[in-house]
Amino acid sequence: MSTPEPVLPKSRQPVRVQETAQEESDRRPKRSVDEIEQAMAERSERLSRNVDDLVNRMKPGRLARDGVQRVGSAMTTEQGGPRLEVIGAVAGAAVVAAFVIWRARRRR
Repeated sequence: MSTPEPVLPKSRQPVRVQETAQEESDRRPKRSVDEIEQAMAERSERLSRNVDDLVNRMKPGRLARDGVQRVGSAMTTEQGGPRLEVIGAVAGAAVVAAFVIWRARRRR
């Protein structure tokens, strides 16, 4: 009595072996040395631009300026006036601070 071949789940099925590097290079079109050098120079230029962009984005002055703009836009309306909820929060904080100071002085 022979045992039947076990049925494996899909995650355990054998996978196809990838083609070798030689087979892959045989399928690619042949390029001249000048084409390869030009491609390398283009990649180097793109990489240089990307690094410059990242450096400019991470400058402390720019980060601070962007943060101030975000806070300013969150606190003002499109017309430039202060938002009502901001006025309410500031007024509430002032009332709480005044109450805390009043209580602290009264207990002395």
